[in-house]
Amino acid sequence: MSTLEERLREEMARSVAAVRPAPDPYGRLLRRRRRRGWRWGGLGLGAALVAAILGAQGLVAPGGPRPAPERTGSTQQQFDEPLNEWTRSLLTAPTRGDMVAAEAIREALDKDRTRRNVKPELDQIKVLYVVEAGGDEVFEAAYYGGGRGQFVSASAPKGTSVADLVNPSASLNGTTGSGAPRAFSISGRMDRYTVALAPPGCLAQGSVASKVGPDSALQITWGAAAEFIVDPAPAWARWWRVTCDGRVRQLGYEGTLDGPRQETSGPPPAERGTADPDIVKELLWSWPTIGGLDVVRKRVLWGGTPPGETRPTVVGLGELADGSVYVCEVTGKGDAQFVNSLPPPQATTLPKDFPPARMTVAVAPSAGLVAVRLPDETRVGFSDRLLVIGPPEAVQLRVSGKETETVALTGGVGVIVAPVPARVALSAVDGLGRDLARLTVVEPGASSSFLLGLGWLYDWS
Repeated sequence: MSTLEERLREEMARSVAAVRPAPDPYGRLLRRRRRRGWRWGGLGLGAALVAAILGAQGLVAPGGPRPAPERTGSTQQQFDEPLNEWTRSLLTAPTRGDMVAAEAIREALDKDRTRRNVKPELDQIKVLYVVEAGGDEVFEAAYYGGGRGQFVSASAPKGTSVADLVNPSASLNGTTGSGAPRAFSISGRMDRYTVALAPPGCLAQGSVASKVGPDSALQITWGAAAEFIVDPAPAWARWWRVTCDGRVRQLGYEGTLDGPRQETSGPPPAERGTADPDIVKELLWSWPTIGGLDVVRKRVLWGGTPPGETRPTVVGLGELADGSVYVCEVTGKGDAQFVNSLPPPQATTLPKDFPPARMTVAVAPSAGLVAVRLPDETRVGFSDRLLVIGPPEAVQLRVSGKETETVALTGGVGVIVAPVPARVALSAVDGLGRDLARLTVVEPGASSSFLLGLGWLYDWS
C-alpha cells in the first residue's frame, strides 16, 4: 500500500466515518487498495464482492448510500449538518420494524451521547428502523434538534445486547457508523444483504442486470421499487436509483472496483502497436471489476503514444458474452489513478507520492470500433479528447456531431477533440471510402462525473 493511500485511509476514517458526503462520488472509487506486485486476471472473470475499501467503506454516490465502517475499538469524531425537507421527512415517518427493540435502542443512544460526542442541542432521538437481515440486527437512528441532525447506524449478530449494538467502540463482528443526515441510505453488511431506506413517497431500486447499449453506455435493468428494502441479496456491486414523484434524485454505483487476480509469468503482448510492458502490468493488475459486467476474456488491444499526446497508453478490452466490450486504458507509467470526472477548475498541488499514471474506462457495443476518454495531462480528470481504435485497415474517421469532420487514422488509431459531454457518431473508413465500423458515443450532460456512460446524480437539495 502506498504512503498516499495510507494517509487517505487515515484521513477518511478520521473525518468521514460512515458520513454520506455530498461531493466527489468517484473520489472514494479512486482510492482502491493497492497490493505489491501484479496479477493477470485470465478467463472467466466475473464481478466479485470485495469486503473493504478505505477500511470497510464502499464506493457511493455523492451523499449517498455507504456501508458503515467496521467497529474499530475507538470513538471517532462525529458530525452533524442541517436537515432539509427530505431528511426531516424521515424523522416524521413511523419507525419501521421491531418497536420494542427501537425503544430500547433509543434509550441506549440517549445514554451514549457523551461517547458519541453528540452536541447538546441535538436533544431528540428518532429510531428510523430496527430489522433482522442476514443473521444480523440492523438499525438506523438520528440525533436531531435545532434544524440539525446526526445519523447513526449499526449492525451486529442477532442476540447481541442493545448496549453493545449501539456502542461504536464495542469489539463485535458487525458495523457501526455515524455522520451527517442523508436522504437515502444503505446500512449493515452490504456484501451479505440489503437494508435500504428512502424518504417517504420515494422509491429505491437496485440493479438486477446491465448491458451495453447502442450509445456506448450501460443500460440497467432495475429491480422492484420500494421505500424500504430488506433483501437477502447483497447491496454491494450494484447500481442504485432513487425516484421521487417520477424524478430521479439519486443514481450511483455501490461497491469497490477491486477484483480477483491470478499470478502469471509475464504480461501478454499487445495485439497492435507497441505496448510498454510495465503499463500492461498496471492495466491488468488495476483493471476495475464492475458488478453486472461479467468479462469472459481480457485482451491487450493496443499500445503506443496516441497522436498529439506525450505519454504512452495501453488499451485493453474485456469481452462480454453478448459481443460487447468493456474498455480500460492506462496512460503514463507507474501506479494508475482511476479517473471518472472532469478535473477541478483550479490547479491543485498533488502529493509527491500521488500515482503518476491515470486510468479511464468505457464500454462499446462491439470490439470493431471503440472510444475511451483520455485523461488530462496536467490535472486529475478527463481531458477533452477521445482515443478511438478501429480496424487496422481504417485510414480515416468520420465524426458527426454539431458538424461533420474527418480525422486521419494510423493503423486504425486516432484522437478526436470532443469535450465532455461528447455526443458523436463515428465511422471508420478504409482507403476506398468504405465504411468498416460505426460507433455512437453519448456521454451524460447533467453530471461532471460518470461511469460507463451513466452520470452520477445526487439531487436532494
